[in-house]
Amino acid sequence: MARASGRGAIVTTEPILRRLNLNLLYALDALLRAPTLTAAGRSISLTQPAMSMALRRLRAQFGDELVVFAHGESRRTELGDALRPRVARILREADDAFNLRLAFDPQTARRTVTIAAPEAVELMFLRLVVPALLAAGPGLDVRLMPFHYGSSEALFDRGVDIALVPAPMVDPRHPSRPLFDHGLSGVVWRENRRFGAELSMQEYREAWHVALFDDMEPAHQAGTTEGPDADGKYRNVKVRTGLYSMLPNLVVGTDLVATMSSWLAQHYATMIPIRLVGVPVRSPMSTVVAQWPAHRANEPYIHWLLALLETAVDWPGGRLPA
Repeated sequence: MARASGRGAIVTTEPILRRLNLNLLYALDALLRAPTLTAAGRSISLTQPAMSMALRRLRAQFGDELVVFAHGESRRTELGDALRPRVARILREADDAFNLRLAFDPQTARRTVTIAAPEAVELMFLRLVVPALLAAGPGLDVRLMPFHYGSSEALFDRGVDIALVPAPMVDPRHPSRPLFDHGLSGVVWRENRRFGAELSMQEYREAWHVALFDDMEPAHQAGTTEGPDADGKYRNVKVRTGLYSMLPNLVVGTDLVATMSSWLAQHYATMIPIRLVGVPVRSPMSTVVAQWPAHRANEPYIHWLLALLETAVDWPGGRLPA
């Protein structure tokens, strides 16, 4: 709180905000991310002596070592770990502020469009979006980032404009809008005679499965997996992979079952010897939601990008075609 003194000076009763040069924040961000002092300097075009001086100033500012470099590796202190995402967020919001425009014209804009999505959504939906983005503006570059797990918040801190996520993984701190639904299907090798067109619950639980790693699966089909059996197990998973596109490929020549997007499964069925089967999953449809940073909710650019994404959903009912 501020008040005027008898001589007209402004006297504040609030704690004095310690001023920190914005360039020093860029140096701090580089130091907290790079493996060596030299690499940190190189990332922001500073010499090693200049980075050493910046590190000394930052240590004095925070009263902490922040990061120690030794033998080609870096070790952050507890405070350094805590500062890393906060500094990244500050720099991102500063960049947003200095580049904010009250109008957006894709024909004249020069910027990078950054969208994050699970691999399945990138394969089946963003391949439709990228040509539209490139056609809309000659000065637009496109960057697609993976969304494996965690919240949208971390993606926004890394510069993501819009994240496409399964509905159960929406971060309530940020605005969102449903985009489309897609169904789930089982996939087996075409020569697999063990299963018919539909798997019963018993067949599904007794079968050997190929699946994504546990921490990745919710980002692709959250809320759609089947209920556990009497032993608390969901499936008898024999093979794990980090690539969604490997699921249909790994069933070939085996008795494995994969559960995945039916639209994507049909796409792969035209290229490799697999067939689709019905599976007793809890929910037949999964909703993909667009989410964007709360502090950018009124940006014309964000509104334009959302409209373009919605235009790309050109199939009836907002559901991917069968």
